[in-house]
Amino acid sequence: MGQESAPRLVVRHVPAGRSAVLMCLSGELDLDTTALLRDEVVLVASRPRDHRVLLLELSALTYCDNAGLYALVGVCQALEAVGIAVSVIETGVVTRAAIARAGLEDRLPLRDLGDTTTLSA
Repeated sequence: MGQESAPRLVVRHVPAGRSAVLMCLSGELDLDTTALLRDEVVLVASRPRDHRVLLLELSALTYCDNAGLYALVGVCQALEAVGIAVSVIETGVVTRAAIARAGLEDRLPLRDLGDTTTLSA
């Protein structure tokens, strides 16, 4: 019998206020794991009345390549288009460096942890 390997990307959802959900990503976000990210975001988008705000917590990502980053950009744009506000509330060293290398600081909704304005939406 073969050993089952641990998933490369783990996504957890945590309620965060009246109409917000916190999505915590850990592991690797790359070309092979972006489909899981999209599937999880579809779950949030399928309940726009319950989830008007999505907070992304990326500090536990151990690897993030350009495919993962551009998937994040696309997810953020798609959710904003259907009225769901998105904020990246924490990136961590690995993800922050990948965002900087790709020059995507202005294309992702990055937010300081001290800013709680979207929690009350």
